[in-house]
Amino acid sequence: MMDRFLLRAQLRAVLPGGVVLHASSVAENDAAFVFLAQSGGGKSTIMSKLTQKLFGAIADDSLVIARGTDGVVRCLPCGSMKQYAGTENIDGATLKAFYFLEKGSPACRRLITPEYAFYRTMRGSTIMAYGHITKNEQRQAAAFLAELFNSFPAYILRYGIHEDPERLLI
Repeated sequence: MMDRFLLRAQLRAVLPGGVVLHASSVAENDAAFVFLAQSGGGKSTIMSKLTQKLFGAIADDSLVIARGTDGVVRCLPCGSMKQYAGTENIDGATLKAFYFLEKGSPACRRLITPEYAFYRTMRGSTIMAYGHITKNEQRQAAAFLAELFNSFPAYILRYGIHEDPERLLI
């Protein structure tokens, strides 16, 4: 994991139109899927399974989501992913959907409300370096996150270790 000073700098660089999340992300045809879970919740596992297929890796563990000057919200890799992969050839992609991972059977995908998605994200301390920024910056990050969940669908994604999660994505 990256140190909190670097994460804080990355978060401040994208505020108020972005956040840095404890998440993983993959892309297919410029559509990014974001996976949220507590540590050990399956973010890296699902990313690994999906990148063995047609998906490209964007981020594992820390992810930047930011609105570009063109108004498009994109998922972008943090520097740690490029270091881990040993390449600069990791592109971002346009945000498509959020998935809150849950382990177990039966496998399912269930749409959740923006309010519940926001609650789960804030309860789970998902915004990286959140406790190391000012109250005003915290409000900006929370406001952007709430806007994301009002603009993009969020799902609970439950799947077992031996199941193929690809069939459960949009």
